[in-house]
Amino acid sequence: MPSWRSTLDTLSPEALPDGTRLGPWQVEGRAGYGTYGAVYRVRRTRRILPQLVALKLARYPNDLRFEREAELLTRIRHPSVPRLLGQGTWKASPHGDTHPYVVMQWVEGLRLYDWAEEQPFTSRQVLRLLAQVARALEATHARQGLHRDVKGDNILVSPEGKAFLMDFGCGTWAGAPPLTEGLLAPGTKPYRSPEALRFQWEHRREAHTHYRATPEDDVYALGVTAYHLCTGIYPPPATDPSLVGDDARETLEVMKPPGQLKPLAPSLESIILRMLSENSQDRGSAGELAAAMEAAVEAAGPEADKPLRPSGSRMSSQVRKPAASEPRGGCLGPMVLMPLAAWLIILLLGNLNLERFGASPRLMEDGETVSVADAAVEDLPISSAAHEREQGGLTLEMPKEPLPRQSRPPCPTNQVNIRGGCWFEVSQVPPPCGESYYEWKGSCYFPVVVPPRPRTSEQP
Repeated sequence: MPSWRSTLDTLSPEALPDGTRLGPWQVEGRAGYGTYGAVYRVRRTRRILPQLVALKLARYPNDLRFEREAELLTRIRHPSVPRLLGQGTWKASPHGDTHPYVVMQWVEGLRLYDWAEEQPFTSRQVLRLLAQVARALEATHARQGLHRDVKGDNILVSPEGKAFLMDFGCGTWAGAPPLTEGLLAPGTKPYRSPEALRFQWEHRREAHTHYRATPEDDVYALGVTAYHLCTGIYPPPATDPSLVGDDARETLEVMKPPGQLKPLAPSLESIILRMLSENSQDRGSAGELAAAMEAAVEAAGPEADKPLRPSGSRMSSQVRKPAASEPRGGCLGPMVLMPLAAWLIILLLGNLNLERFGASPRLMEDGETVSVADAAVEDLPISSAAHEREQGGLTLEMPKEPLPRQSRPPCPTNQVNIRGGCWFEVSQVPPPCGESYYEWKGSCYFPVVVPPRPRTSEQP
């Protein structure tokens, strides 16, 4: 039997057993994990009736994202933002690597879209919840901070009906040192503002140019969240596809007003369309929108109390998950072989743009943000029911060098050069990408494989 010391030496940050000590905190169970870290339920030791809190632990040593998140949370004081309770570092062994962690208020609740599936809800309820999130954004922006990943997965609804804006791991503030590479700031693809998409296209060949996110990006993302909450689908990208890149679409898809899809109160529909305005100046500030929502809650008539149950949310889960989680296991690891379907597509279709073969982006759930400065985890404290849905959230991380038999640059125009290898972007499959694809900066990819050379002679 291994000794206590040898067992301690093998601890990994994403799989700490109950009872593990991290400074003054003791683990009582894991709440979730993702690409960059894990969240644990912990209590402070040596306290009478210690309170249950959330501890987010970095999977990778010396991860600067955690220091940034802690600093941003110290600047924000709002009832809809989890309080920072502490921070520290943990070592798997006396000579092991140092992993930072942050400790926050525990929030019990459901993710916003999961909450919508659990019960009928009304326009008035939506206005109340969105107003609380908008007030949390107002407090963040007032401190010259940005969330940069507003979406349904990062909003929790408590059993009492209170909304919390979670996961500031992608956040930043004025004067913070940059942690990201690439054109765009951290974020999740369906929630990108039109100005961010235009910047991405216009500067796509400039290696050292970076988009500077603004409060208007957070507001737009809240508008996408509200549209998806009320209709069950995502709005199309609010800009000409030619400005987004080569995505195999030739015509601009027109966004249907949400009131055409669900019987929304006119005041709610008006506010959603305002947040989704093409012109960022027309959206208004988070504080202005919160005030408008709060006024609409009081002024709306009986139409605001008609139940809304999006039919697309549950369907999106059924459509998306097979593409993101098939197949698992096997004798050969994913770094050696990709799914057979991907091989066949690569070999048979060559340079054909593959995005048309994915699931509809309008029927996908929120993706996990994947970028250098993205949130540490995909799950923050949630109810056990919501946690069970996210157990398969981990995905393949981009390898640091090309895979065996992978095509090398120069890559064709419909492929992407990443770390010395050529990759296809499967833009219709959002993160988390499952074990079928690799994640890189908020998108899913699979490698372009060089076909085996034909034999020139028979085997003896």
